[in-house]
Amino acid sequence: MTACLTAGCFRHSGDAPDFPTPLSETTCPDLSGSFAMQADAGSQVDWSNTAYTHTLGGPATVLSLFDSGGSAMTTVFHRDPAEFAAAIERFRKERPAEYAAWRKQALTLFDPMRGVLKVRRELPFDTLRQLGPVPEWGMHGRKGECRDGWWVEQGDYDTEIAMTRDVRGGLQVRFDKTERKVISLWAETGAGIPYSIHTHSRWARFVPAEVPSFWTPTVQNLPLDERAQTAPDPDGWLQKDEDPRIVDLRIRARKLMGADAQLLNFRRESDYVLFTGTLPDRAALDVLLASLKAQPEVAGATLESTMNMNFGRVRFVIHLNLKR
Repeated sequence: MTACLTAGCFRHSGDAPDFPTPLSETTCPDLSGSFAMQADAGSQVDWSNTAYTHTLGGPATVLSLFDSGGSAMTTVFHRDPAEFAAAIERFRKERPAEYAAWRKQALTLFDPMRGVLKVRRELPFDTLRQLGPVPEWGMHGRKGECRDGWWVEQGDYDTEIAMTRDVRGGLQVRFDKTERKVISLWAETGAGIPYSIHTHSRWARFVPAEVPSFWTPTVQNLPLDERAQTAPDPDGWLQKDEDPRIVDLRIRARKLMGADAQLLNFRRESDYVLFTGTLPDRAALDVLLASLKAQPEVAGATLESTMNMNFGRVRFVIHLNLKR
């Protein structure tokens, strides 16, 4: 007993299942890759029992790990594309006002005029997550250290998460929980001499998985029917008691712009309708202007100004005069 009081009695339980052999017992592992959220057969735990959780608002099917340098890790959780599309449709029908605000933010993120098209590991949907569903979500800077061929991260309350790769490409994870019994010396702090230290390990393995294709918001995959929208217009494009023809014309104008375009403004200004937006190139602008002049309500369409943008895109200001 004296030896335990001076050095502590150390015990360890929880043998590793019959998983494939780790790649190395000495070299710090390269964990970069994507893995199924569902644990492999023989696993004793899954991600839901760890600190690796997400706030996607829906189920994750794939987890990606990226080496951020300096023993730091970036984690990204991905949703199934079909499940995410269904979630957007429910969101649109059940909460139209919130959907409209979320939709505006989603399109802004990828608008070359106002947003930045970011790559996956830059976590572009972090802000959007605060407004509604997102296809993926992650976080930077999980700090760890290399130990005997494992990347080890300290958790809360005497816990650790250790990860390594095996010879079949899988991700092996060990969850350690340590319990300490001490002889108390200072009642105020609970500090004392440990006489029993027990670490219990649980194990899991996750197979490599394909990452879902990167989701880019567009006016096509984020429909908005203005005539069915009962909530206030979040973009401020519509005015109360205005000419009802403007609503119908705006819907048609958006379709005439094509897929790779952004409608920024469409509202009455004094004796004309102000129409601004962005298009992929000058040729698309010429086609749009000709199409607008052919609309039955339009008496004239004048191109007031243009501005060149990145990648050959163009921003325009058009004044529309309606027939009386």
